[in-house]
Formats: sequence, C-alpha cells, structure tokens
Amino acid sequence: MVMTIETDKPDADETADARRILLVHRAAPDGLCAGCLEFTCTFARFPCTQARWAQQVTAGITEGGRS
Repeated sequence: MVMTIETDKPDADETADARRILLVHRAAPDGLCAGCLEFTCTFARFPCTQARWAQQVTAGITEGGRS
C-alpha cells in the first residue's frame, strides 16, 4: 500500500489525509511506529514525522482554527 500526500489540496482533504495517517502510524508496544515498520520497513520512534504532521493538522482543526 502506498500513501501519497498532495500538497495543494483543500483543508478538508488535508484533514482526511491526516486522519488516515493517524490510523496507520500508531505506537507499537515497543515504542516504535507500527506504520513506518509495516509500510516502509523503517524503525522510527513514535511519533514519527508523518504522525507529528498529522497530529498538528488535526490539532489545528480541533482547536478551531488553522495556523
């Protein structure tokens, strides 16, 4: 499975992408990112770069504004 993120998308699409990323990039019991290990075979501590981006996007939405 390949996940592609487009850069010039409406905010609603960006938020949907962020939510999908957070479903996959989650903490494994050993503290590694399960999504990075499963999809790119890399050992990354959670939160990985993708998860941090997705958390920032969703935090901006839930706090009522975009930065």
